[in-house]
Amino acid sequence: MYQELGSFFNPSPETRELNILQAIAENPSISQERLSREIGIVPSMVHRYLSDFERTGLIAKIGENRRSMSYILLDEGRVRLQYLTVAYLADVAKIYAQSRSVFGEVLDFISARDFEKVYLYGAGIVGKMVSTILLYERIDVLGFIDDADFKKGTQVNGIVVLEPERVAGNEYDAVIVASFAHSASILSKAEAIGLKKLYSFEISSKGRVSLKEHKTNGGSEND
Repeated sequence: MYQELGSFFNPSPETRELNILQAIAENPSISQERLSREIGIVPSMVHRYLSDFERTGLIAKIGENRRSMSYILLDEGRVRLQYLTVAYLADVAKIYAQSRSVFGEVLDFISARDFEKVYLYGAGIVGKMVSTILLYERIDVLGFIDDADFKKGTQVNGIVVLEPERVAGNEYDAVIVASFAHSASILSKAEAIGLKKLYSFEISSKGRVSLKEHKTNGGSEND
């Protein structure tokens, strides 16, 4: 039975509080506009958090206007930041342990075939989770592949997102389709543009995930 994931798995007040306090600790002169962009919430919500932090003694504001404004993390703020950081890491460890258990067969498959350099096709939630596991296992994720224009050139887990056509001529051990719901359409697109060594996920009746090789029209390169 899966344990309940912590409050940091989805965007939450605790996540935003942690991110804002961390940003202030690193850059006391950070603007509310920049906080809004970096954290992904509207400026009015940033202002509300900062007001709450000041009211509860976590931060102090210095400066006469918004241009000269800076924020000082007080002792209570540092204690709160430490607590949230530890709680966040505990949640991450729990999520990783559960993910490692579910994806154990995938890692065994990759290890048995000495895959060292892979691409992940799909820069969504599944891709991010898989990349975290692979990076922890010291498998080189060369990049994400994604068809969405707004994702191209961005980074997920520090890994760049590429358009599919840029990858076709590169050297790699595998292209893993990091999607469950759209794997068939992604495989079809990948084969059409000449990607080889394609693998997709399968889920067993017990909820375990394994890798299945996709045979292209020209056959597997391992045949």
